Amino acid sequence: MATALTAPPAAPDLRDALRRVWFGSAFYPLFLRTRPPGAFFAVAPDPWPGDPARADSLLAGQFNTHGRSGPIEGDPWQCADADPLWLAELNKFEWLRDLRDAGQPLAANMAAAKVDEWIAANPRWSPIAWRVDVLSARVVMWIRHYDFLASGATEGFAARLVASLAQQRRHLERLIPGGLAGARLLAAMKAAVIVDLAFIKAGPAHERALERSLARLSRALARIVLDDGTIAERSPRRQFTALRDLVDLRASLLSADRTGPPTLQAAIERAAGMLRFFRHGDGGLACFNGSDEGDAALIDLALARTGTTAKPPKEAPRGGFQRLASGAAQIIADTGVPPGRGLDLEAHAGTLSFEFSLGSERMIVNCGAYAGLAAEWRSTMRYTAAHSTAVVDDTNSSEVMPDGPLEHPPSNVAAKRFERDGALWLELSHDGWRSLFGIVHKRRLWLAPDGADLRGEDTLSGPDGKRMKKTASGRKFTVRFHLHPDVKASLAQSGASALVRLPSGQGWRLRASGGTIGLAESVYLGDGLRIRRAAQLVLTGALGPDGAKIKWAFTRVEG
Repeated sequence: MATALTAPPAAPDLRDALRRVWFGSAFYPLFLRTRPPGAFFAVAPDPWPGDPARADSLLAGQFNTHGRSGPIEGDPWQCADADPLWLAELNKFEWLRDLRDAGQPLAANMAAAKVDEWIAANPRWSPIAWRVDVLSARVVMWIRHYDFLASGATEGFAARLVASLAQQRRHLERLIPGGLAGARLLAAMKAAVIVDLAFIKAGPAHERALERSLARLSRALARIVLDDGTIAERSPRRQFTALRDLVDLRASLLSADRTGPPTLQAAIERAAGMLRFFRHGDGGLACFNGSDEGDAALIDLALARTGTTAKPPKEAPRGGFQRLASGAAQIIADTGVPPGRGLDLEAHAGTLSFEFSLGSERMIVNCGAYAGLAAEWRSTMRYTAAHSTAVVDDTNSSEVMPDGPLEHPPSNVAAKRFERDGALWLELSHDGWRSLFGIVHKRRLWLAPDGADLRGEDTLSGPDGKRMKKTASGRKFTVRFHLHPDVKASLAQSGASALVRLPSGQGWRLRASGGTIGLAESVYLGDGLRIRRAAQLVLTGALGPDGAKIKWAFTRVEG
């Protein structure tokens, strides 16, 4: 039985509201005042590539993010008409990478001018510009792009930058941990360490601040990077961003001739192996819990910079994932309890869903995650129906709160792994529908030694052999297999089976019992902001007095 991954208890709403009132008061800026450090250390430059196309837009006065473009002239930093997601990305300054790599002489001038604009326009706290994730990203980008900024700056820029960084560092200290957990906590701690590193030559007080930040980081790493390497949010995308942050921390410390705590290198090695676990044969990531495929080249770069050759584990029992690989076939399955409160803001109700790929071709997928500004799409992609698993009565296995946490998730998720004569199989279960319908979902997945035969069985029945609630009988169920948009499918034999064809021409046949095979429309958001049309194979039916048992098999078709 898996146990829930829990974050530290979040601050009560009342306390959070009082903090916001205090931060927004006319008196709070007085508490941020501090004597600016008298020395600044140029921490290791940012090594990650920028986007020249986005730089062209920036130089033309437009900022593009989440599928939307907006002007950055005047004072855009707290624009009331701007979407909060757009505004947060603008205030993070991660677009400095784009200007840095633009290869245009005016890019550095524009970058330094925008930093100066921000400093002048934001002497006081505001909800988005000073939010912990936004502030953490911004101070890191300013420090690691210092040489680039200084090359285009006006007189006195360094003093203005250092004074603002000192104020933002004081505010950041009030936000850690503050209910933060997982990759978000790591990003905030990374920012604290990098600012402290930038100030270490300013005196003993800043040296002590760095020691405190490193000690806090060392204590937190075991909660952020679990012992099997999974990042606590159980998200492949967060796995990637957290590994980058860990690598950045190590590089920044080494630039100051510091080694950092031993727990840092150990966390890098664990997280690198688990990032490899989440990759399909095309180099992209599996689409669980707010993740899309990501950029395979960037993933390669992040793994190369770890300096480790850690192999992917077969399973991640603490994180709650299983991986089956035979021949060219690979299955990645979500077999764990959803992450706990504070870690579940992007979590999906996809318990027991799986993805299936053949070499570099994805066949069965989850629908992915929406990165655009439309809130309804972000919520819809979190539903159980957007995943390759069973759904009862169109009801999510965890209640999805709009742009918020999961409520009433499964409390018991079990996973057992077996191997015999080269064949691999999983026996899985979750109780997400137990309180509503008295139903436990049991799933078996079996993969042949050559990877040419995938068989499954989904059972929807009462717990421990007991009968379901009377109100459950007659309700509809659907077992969904979302197909990658490059995969074609058709019904065959008057609906008794279905044929699936991969882009390479490889064919697979689906047969099933206990449910009617159908073909329906789907969408795929795994490769960025595009909403791509796709198909899904569905097995449908009604629950009887004892529930339902649906058996199915995908078999490779020769020729």
